[in-house]
Amino acid sequence: MVDLVQGLIGVLIAVIIGVAVVIPTINEVIVSANLTGTTATVVALLPLLVAVVVLVAIVGLIGFSA
Repeated sequence: MVDLVQGLIGVLIAVIIGVAVVIPTINEVIVSANLTGTTATVVALLPLLVAVVVLVAIVGLIGFSA
């Protein structure tokens, strides 16, 4: 039970940092980089990939605790 609580706290901190810090920072850097074409398309996927990593971490914790 202690491992579950520690894991949940860790994932919660990762979600807060990811949503409040990493994704907005990546978006601001992408906008200020003034990229075009294929490069802009690929770089625009970075916030989505960060969100997917956080989601996988949550699902991994749920699967681990079951």
